[in-house]
Order: sequence, then C-alpha cells, then structure tokens
Amino acid sequence: MPTPEHMQAAVEAYVRALNAADLDAITALYADDARVEDPVGSTPSCGLNEIRAFYARSLRLKLQVALEGPVRAVAGEAAFAFSVSFEINGRPTTIRPIDVMRFDAAGRIVQMRAFFGPGNISTG
Repeated sequence: MPTPEHMQAAVEAYVRALNAADLDAITALYADDARVEDPVGSTPSCGLNEIRAFYARSLRLKLQVALEGPVRAVAGEAAFAFSVSFEINGRPTTIRPIDVMRFDAAGRIVQMRAFFGPGNISTG
C-alpha cells in the first residue's frame, strides 16, 4: 500500500502537471486499467487511452490549478480540495472540486473521482 507521503507527492505532481499542460506526466500517474469520473455522475473514462483523451481535451484550456488546503491521504486513498481556473469564451471561470484518488500497491492511481456541481463553478 502506498504511504501517505507517496500519495501527497502524487497529488502535488498531478497539480504541477496540470499547470504545465504535461499530458505525459499526468497519464504516467495512472495505472493501465484506471478510471476517471470527472465530474462524479458522468460516464467514466476507462483505461489509459480514454484517460489521455479526457485530459487532452481539458488541457486545450490554459489551466491554473492550486491546492486549497492539505491533502488527506490514508489507506490507499487521497482527497483534496483545489481550484481550476481558466478562460472560456473570454470569461474567467473557476471550478472548485474535491478529488478523491485511489492508489494501487505500486502507488499508481486506479480511480479518480471529481466531486463538484454548479454551485462549485464561478464565472465573471
């Protein structure tokens, strides 16, 4: 089982990779058979090919990502609040999700779920 320190480092690497629009670094964090459900309730992206395509679409926007508090990491899972800011159609937009990541024994992400809804999105 990955240590809390490993999971903390993985979350920090994830945030850095999103800010750098580094698709390879993002997908390297995931296990081959991982699932991404972003947002929760949407159809999950399953496997590295679908996950890579999901992030490729997301990275078309210039993202500014920041943790908004400490990572909670225990028992092979990590949860963290963060902000994702970008401009779409000339309007600044910020989403404030809480992501939950589950890790395998090798320390790779096997599941990521992003919890947010309309009340967590601001424009202006």
